[in-house]
Amino acid sequence: MREFEDELRSALRRQEPPAGFANRVLARTRPKGAPRRTSWVTAAIAAGLLLSLGGFEYRQYEGRKAKRELLLALEIAGSKLSIAQEKISHLSQRTIHE
Repeated sequence: MREFEDELRSALRRQEPPAGFANRVLARTRPKGAPRRTSWVTAAIAAGLLLSLGGFEYRQYEGRKAKRELLLALEIAGSKLSIAQEKISHLSQRTIHE
């Protein structure tokens, strides 16, 4: 068992990469002769995300505004209904006493 652990430790010990390793990896990740479109593609994606986020925020704002307007309309309608009920109650009490 000890031999296996020693072999595993040896295989997994940290080693420094050879000189120029990072540059060679980066050179292979970029295809040769391919135009660099990353800047405008990134900008287009960012603009699309910002626009969609802005649209989402605007819809939320409009929804909150509609909710406030609805609550105000219900409050006004409730107060008008209360006034009408008071008038009906007053009129019905007058007809009972006459």
